[in-house]
Amino acid sequence: MPRNKEFEPEEALDKAMGVFWRKGYFDTSVDDLVQQVGVSRYGLYATFGNKQELFLASLDRYRDTFVTQLIADLETPNASLAEIQGFFGAFIELSKTERGKLGCFMCNTATELALHDDRVAAKIDSHIQRLTRSFRKALSNAQQGQEIKSDIEIDGCAKYLTGVTLGLCVYARSQVDPETIESYVRVALTTLS
Repeated sequence: MPRNKEFEPEEALDKAMGVFWRKGYFDTSVDDLVQQVGVSRYGLYATFGNKQELFLASLDRYRDTFVTQLIADLETPNASLAEIQGFFGAFIELSKTERGKLGCFMCNTATELALHDDRVAAKIDSHIQRLTRSFRKALSNAQQGQEIKSDIEIDGCAKYLTGVTLGLCVYARSQVDPETIESYVRVALTTLS
């Protein structure tokens, strides 16, 4: 008779994501995961495979929950300047929280692991492309609505705002003061006016 799972996989995945997000891939041991997730080594392996597979599943979970929530308004078809400003405003507020001070799990992973793992690199690239697409569409809408300068080069500006976002993630992780983050955002957004 097969054993029943004694845990909820999504809850376990959320906990594993938190461990990886705080400690990174290399500094997280399987024992750390067993202890923090509260699931036996057998349970983790039987459900998620090895540490790398659990890490990849954690990145997907982060993308599908945290990132999707953060950029939901920016991804709406009619997103425009207000949604760009709202995204950065939400980021400023998030950076003041304990979770925000962890930085972005994707960005942290990009600097730690993307050079060593092609599957991780593909997930990071997909994340960056998603941000850039969202900015590109919102900028295009803003330009059509005459909310931003007519001579702004949309593609370059979308890539710039993605870079600003990644820079903010590093700032947040390095525990800079909130005023520095607000100043960084304010100056970045002046490029649109």
